[in-house]
This record gives sequence, C-alpha cells and structure tokens, in this order.
Amino acid sequence: MNTTPELQLALDYVRLPSAIAMALRVQEYVDVIEIGTPLIKAAGIASVAAIREVCPHKRVLADMKTPDVGALEAAMAFDAGADIMTVIAGASIDTVREALAVARERSGKTVMVELTGVRDLDRIAPEWKTIGVTDLVFHREWDAEIHGKSWTDDLLREIRGLIEMGFNVTVTGGITPGIIPFFKSVPVTRFIAGRAIHATDDPVASARALREAIADVFGRP
Repeated sequence: MNTTPELQLALDYVRLPSAIAMALRVQEYVDVIEIGTPLIKAAGIASVAAIREVCPHKRVLADMKTPDVGALEAAMAFDAGADIMTVIAGASIDTVREALAVARERSGKTVMVELTGVRDLDRIAPEWKTIGVTDLVFHREWDAEIHGKSWTDDLLREIRGLIEMGFNVTVTGGITPGIIPFFKSVPVTRFIAGRAIHATDDPVASARALREAIADVFGRP
C-alpha cells in the first residue's frame, strides 16, 4: 500500500488565464489541481470546467468551502468537472450530509470537510464520521500565517488524533520543502501548496522540489 502523501496545487488566483497557465506548467509534478476559493469567487464555477478541460488527466478539486445548500453546491462542482469539493467545517451536519449524498450518487466523487476556523473538533469530528465523511483538510489559515502563527506540536497532535479516528487528512498552510519533515510522524494523505509553487521564480522547479521533499521524508511511491 502506498503511504507517500500526494501533492496538490492550490490555484489561489483571481484571474482565470493566469491559473490555467500555471496549471499547465506544473501539472506533471502534482496529483491534484485545486481551483481555490478566490478563483471560484472571481471567475465562477466556469473556472472548474476550464481547469478540467486543460488538465483532463488530473484530479480536480473545487474549493467551494460550502456553508449551506450542500446538495446544490456539490452538484455544481461535480457537474463542472470536479472530482472533489469542500464543505466548510462550520456548516451544519445536514449541509455536510446533503453534499455527501450527491457525491455518493456519482462514481468517484469525494466531499472533504475544510477545517478553517473550527474550534470544537472533539465534538464535531465524531458526527462527521458517523455520517460518512472520510476526508478532512487541516488548514492553518493564510491570515494566521500573516500574523506569525506557525505549525506547532499541538497542531500535529490534532492531526494525529483525526487520523487515528480514521480520517484521511490533507494538510495546508505555508507548506514548503523545509516544513515537510515536521509531519514525518503522521501519515498525512496529501499536502497542498499554493504560493510555494506559483509565487516563486521557477514554479516547475518549486513543484519538483516539494515532490522530492515528500519522497525523501515518506518514501517514494
């Protein structure tokens, strides 16, 4: 069984042409291409369809961060070509359930719960497990990074606890080659990198370096 974490590219753009160009440049080195929430807000659900068209052999994630109307937004994402969509952790359990129901009707589709801002994981995580959630995104928020907050052992313990509950956990927030060894003790499913790839002078080399860092720490697939 392959336990090497995957690499996901976050296209946190507000202009679709720039996002398409970046996806085409680095797709060889990533497993999943994410249409970030800012891009979906700026360019609409058509941004998901556009990335699906130019990267037909990659899994595509629509980072909807759905807060309500779970069934409708899941259908929108999947109809546009997404393989995965996200529901925000603050959404009601009914919203998560409705999104999951749509995913189950369609082969190979996944709903992930995005943990941005959640403060009661001990209470809510067992509920997600009960209704069939399998995948979580553990997110150290962009704004938290701006204010100097970094990855800590406490956060690592939270990630380990979620994995021990049986969730697949994807990690995002300031992911660089240098931070990958910090996660060596936990079987993370996927790392998400955005600016560490697309905001560098050589995005292809940066994506390759991240992939190599993951392989060096967790082994090669």
